[in-house]
Amino acid sequence: MPVIPMSRQARLKRSGGFTFIEVITVVAILGILASVATASYYHFVINAKSVEGEIVVYEIDRLENLYFEPNHAYTDSLTDLGFAMTGSLKYYTPEVRVGSARDKISYQVRALPVTASATDAWLLTRYRDGSVQVDRIPGSDLTMFATIRYAGYAATMTSMAATNLYLDGGMSGNNEPEWSDVGSRSRCQECGRVVMNRRL
Repeated sequence: MPVIPMSRQARLKRSGGFTFIEVITVVAILGILASVATASYYHFVINAKSVEGEIVVYEIDRLENLYFEPNHAYTDSLTDLGFAMTGSLKYYTPEVRVGSARDKISYQVRALPVTASATDAWLLTRYRDGSVQVDRIPGSDLTMFATIRYAGYAATMTSMAATNLYLDGGMSGNNEPEWSDVGSRSRCQECGRVVMNRRL
């Protein structure tokens, strides 16, 4: 009877496969890698969608400046501005409102997420002194930020700071002009023009 060396005997005994602990370890590592990859992908998708909103507010700001040169006034009509992205937008809906001569702002542009929880909203406020403030904020904070910016507050704010200003300042937004180009239709009592109004 031939004699089998001890090292070969050990290999023969282990040839049955992986142990339970080895399998559990591999599964745990794969689970961690999958969760990290999923979180990274979700974060990437949110940021990629958000770029559309940023492009929208800056493009409308550019068009407002071009419109102002020959007309000496700003407009809340995306059609008059020649804004042509509306049909191709997937994640955002643009809106514009123009301040009156008594207001501290010239106009505001906001990009509303089509799906409220999908990504943040964008708000661009151009003040009469020529300065511009751009905010990327949760959609639920948009009305509050828009009202505070409309009142002339140009400093950087967090959501908590905006809440405190909004509540402590008694800002209701009742005297603000409506947003145009989105929402329910209503007819102007003076000129008969159909305008689009929506307030969040």
